[in-house]
Amino acid sequence: MPPTEMPDAPAPAELFSQTGRIEAFSDGVMAIAITLLVLDLKVPTAADVSDSGSLLAALLDRWPSYLAYLAAFLTIGIIWLNHRAFVDRINRFDGRMQWLNLALLLGVATLPFPTALMAAYVNAGGAAASTAAVAYGLLSVGTALPWIFMWKHLVAHPDLLEPPFDAAYARVELKRGSIGPVVYAVAIPIALVAPLLALVFYVAVAVLYAVTSEGSRGRQLSSG
Repeated sequence: MPPTEMPDAPAPAELFSQTGRIEAFSDGVMAIAITLLVLDLKVPTAADVSDSGSLLAALLDRWPSYLAYLAAFLTIGIIWLNHRAFVDRINRFDGRMQWLNLALLLGVATLPFPTALMAAYVNAGGAAASTAAVAYGLLSVGTALPWIFMWKHLVAHPDLLEPPFDAAYARVELKRGSIGPVVYAVAIPIALVAPLLALVFYVAVAVLYAVTSEGSRGRQLSSG
């Protein structure tokens, strides 16, 4: 009898993941990260209230922590909106796309740490404040970079996109995504000399992206 032939194993390039599990995992990571941010909003101690003269004054003294929380909350929220719109346009994830998505989530999951640094030190002035503001800017740049590489990969592999989206669409989004790292990189030199101004800049950038977010207008674009 002829030997039984074993079915050929699929080539690595043929191994893809559907978007559902990746979207659910990503949503979970972002939900946890955005929830952890609130832990940086500390209740003033009795000593703080005594030093400030009143509870209201003690709360107002902590205004940098509120701005840091707002910047980080908006940043993660915008990433979620853009990620939702992004996944709607993806038919399947290959191995490289999965790793790039993990790189994006690494930045999101780490964001509460520089946010806590900003909340604790940015109002103190000096080298500590600059270090905290620079750390936030560097992580923001690092978090924005995976978007560039994901769209660059989709330019080369448009078959991963849902029709009718194609390589031309990916090129447009690649140009759009390239703005993020540049904008945040501009704030890093500002953070070295004016940490509080850099914090205001981070909030302004987050608000700008909230208004122009791809996720906010994604449904309209996909149906246009």
